[in-house]
Amino acid sequence: MKNKFVIINLVIMLLFFWGCKQEKESANGRETYPIKIDSISKKEFKIGDTIVIYGYGFGSERGNNYLLFETTSAEEENYLNWSDTLITVIVPEGVSSGNVHLNSKLSNSLEFKVKRHFFIEVIDFLIKISLAITIIYIYLRINKIWKRKHELDVAESQSLAGLTIYILNCVLWVSYYIFVEPDTKSMLDTSVYIFEGIIFFIIGTGIFVRGQTKTNLWFLIKRALKIESKEADYLLKRLFKFQNAEEIIMILHQLAMIDNELSPKEQALLESFAKEWRIDYSPEKYNKGRTEDKEINYIKLRNSVIKYLDLDPPKEQAAQLIDMIEVLIKADEKVTSEEELIHAELKGIIDNYLNQEKQNPLYHVIIVPQKPEHELIIKDTFPDAIRLTISGGVAYSVGSYYSHKYAEMICQERRKIKMFTIVYTPEPDSLETNFN
Repeated sequence: MKNKFVIINLVIMLLFFWGCKQEKESANGRETYPIKIDSISKKEFKIGDTIVIYGYGFGSERGNNYLLFETTSAEEENYLNWSDTLITVIVPEGVSSGNVHLNSKLSNSLEFKVKRHFFIEVIDFLIKISLAITIIYIYLRINKIWKRKHELDVAESQSLAGLTIYILNCVLWVSYYIFVEPDTKSMLDTSVYIFEGIIFFIIGTGIFVRGQTKTNLWFLIKRALKIESKEADYLLKRLFKFQNAEEIIMILHQLAMIDNELSPKEQALLESFAKEWRIDYSPEKYNKGRTEDKEINYIKLRNSVIKYLDLDPPKEQAAQLIDMIEVLIKADEKVTSEEELIHAELKGIIDNYLNQEKQNPLYHVIIVPQKPEHELIIKDTFPDAIRLTISGGVAYSVGSYYSHKYAEMICQERRKIKMFTIVYTPEPDSLETNFN
C-alpha cells in the first residue's frame, strides 16, 4: 500500500513538472516571437494563387514588414491586404516549397508546399538522383574503353593534354563547392568526373598496351604528349581548309607548268598543299588537256584565276593566294621569264579584287585587221573582242590586262602573223569615244 502511495506521488510530481515546463516553453515562445503566424488558408498552393496568413502582431499597416517564402520575398504589388491579424497576399514568382515567415525570421514559420507541373516534378526528381545517373553514365563510358585498354589505337585516342585540363578544371569546381559555395551533391557529381578523367588518362598513357606494361609510366606520358603535339594542329588545318581548294590547286599547277617544266621542288610543294586540303593530286591528272602552246597556257591560267575570283572567296584567302604564287615561283630557286610574265598579270588581277574601289590601270590590246581573214582569226581567238569603228576602218579591242608585259606578249603573238596591234592605255573616257 505504501509503495502504491509513493508511485502515485511520483506520477503527480512528474505531471506537475511537465506542466510547468510546457507553460514555460509557451511563455518563452510568446516572448521569442512577438509576431506569430498561426495558420495559412492553404498549405498547398500554386504560384499566383491568393492566400491568407492568420496570426497576430503583424501591425495595422505593412510599413517595412514583408513576407518571406523560404528565400523569396513578396513584392509590394503582391500584398492585397495587411492587418494586425491577417495578411492577404499573391504567391510571388520563384517560390519553391519550404517555410513562410515575417521579417527575416522575426516570426515563427509555417511549412507550405508549392504545386508544380508534373513535368517539373519529374525534372526535380531526376535532379535529386543525378548523382546516381552520373555514376551509371561514367561506368558505361569507362567500361566501353576499359575492355579495349590493351589496344594501342584506344590508348592513342585519348588526349593526355585535354584530359589534364579537364581534370584540373573539375578540381577547381570541387574546391568551389567545398570552400566557396558548399554544395555536397555538386561536389560529389564533379568528383565522379575527376575519377573518369584519371582512368582515361591512365589508359591514354598506353601502360596497359601489350608489350608496354613494364615500361616506365613517366616515359609513356612524355611519349604520348610528344605524339599528341604533332597532331595538335590537325583539326585546325581541317577547319581552316581553303574554300574552293581544288581551284587553287589547279591554278598553282598551271603556274608550275607555265614554263613546261615541273621541278621536283614545285611538285613537292603542290603535293603538300593537296595533302593538307585532302585533295587527290597528281601531275598527270592536272595535265589533261594541256598544250605546248605558251600563249594558250597563259590565257588558261589567267582565266582560271578570274574564274576563282568570280566565286567571291574571302579577301584574306585571295591575298594568301598571291603569297602561294610567289612561294611556288621561287620553289626551284629560279624565276623563269614565263613565270615573271604571268606573275605580274596574276598579281594585278588579284590586287584589283582586293582593292576594288581603287582600280588598277588597264592595258588594252587593240588589233587592226589588215586582211579579211584576220577578222575571222580575231573572232575565233578572241570571241569577246569589241569591234570599234575608227576613221578609215575597223579595229578590235581584244582584251584588257593589268600587266604591260602581258599585254605586249598578246601583241607579239599577233604580229607574228602580220597583224597590226598596239597596247593602248585609255583616258577615263570609253574606248569608243577615243577611237571614233
